[in-house]
Amino acid sequence: MKIKNTIILLIFSCIVVACAGSKTASKKGKQKDRFSLAKVDSVRDYLSAISNKPVKDTVIIKYDFNYESCWNALDEQPDNYIARIIISTNDFISKYKIAHPGTSVYQIKESGKNFNKLVLWNNKILTDGGYLRKNIFTKKTTCGTSLVLYPDGSYKFFYSDPHFMPLQPAKK
Repeated sequence: MKIKNTIILLIFSCIVVACAGSKTASKKGKQKDRFSLAKVDSVRDYLSAISNKPVKDTVIIKYDFNYESCWNALDEQPDNYIARIIISTNDFISKYKIAHPGTSVYQIKESGKNFNKLVLWNNKILTDGGYLRKNIFTKKTTCGTSLVLYPDGSYKFFYSDPHFMPLQPAKK
């Protein structure tokens, strides 16, 4: 079973790498700046409302856009294969949350129904009512965008991010 899961994760990683699009903010696809504290409070209040949970100090969001084609190749795979990838992804995120207790992690999609199976079938992904798309994720990218929002209002965007890069271990 462990070998099977390892193979699934390896194939998933290869697909993810193949889906990586061009970066739109800078050479490394990151943008770092600062939101006003009022905007930070507004984002935190919104996240608390849509998740029905309190928001911790640091916030990480993976945002997927409607009419996205990042995972088109994966949609060709059998349904049980996609289901296993969703389970593996959600397990990875759960372990990250345990290892980083001061961080809230969200998977959020834009409102709509035009998503690949990997996003559409994942019941852990919250749906944005429009607030985040209008105020935070204003630049649509291929394969979604991730955001790390720190308590002081500083933030980093990761554009065209199929990997959910903020959750990946730092390179040494």
